[in-house]
Amino acid sequence: MTSTASTRPTAAIARLVIPAALAAAVAVLVVYLIFDAAGADFEVTMSGDQSTVTAVQAGLAALLVSLVGGTVALLIARRTARPARTFATIVTVAIVLLLVGPLVGADQALTVVALEVLHLIAAAAVLLVILPRIDTDTTSTDA
Repeated sequence: MTSTASTRPTAAIARLVIPAALAAAVAVLVVYLIFDAAGADFEVTMSGDQSTVTAVQAGLAALLVSLVGGTVALLIARRTARPARTFATIVTVAIVLLLVGPLVGADQALTVVALEVLHLIAAAAVLLVILPRIDTDTTSTDA
């Protein structure tokens, strides 16, 4: 009896990482513009320096972080027995850590809400694409 790894689940994830990252970036841009129109100033203080988060920065950050998340999902799918649980745990910890930044760095309440929502949208865009596909059986046994 031999055990061989199937690339079907990881191939499905790999094909969808870039579209999911692009969807995350577009969703973040749209929501950013909505909050901007509602009056969020997007001013944050990091290490004593005040700056404004722009729509381009928010979209690029969502794109890059989503690509990294998709790559991590591919690695987890290939190397762990329960990839969905492992990936969901890692993403949960990362989201909790990322949600602290706006609470500490933004002064305007609407900006805090906006940045928290943007973080959650970026994470959700990737999770909705990857989690349903990551936990399919990745090994097959030949008799």
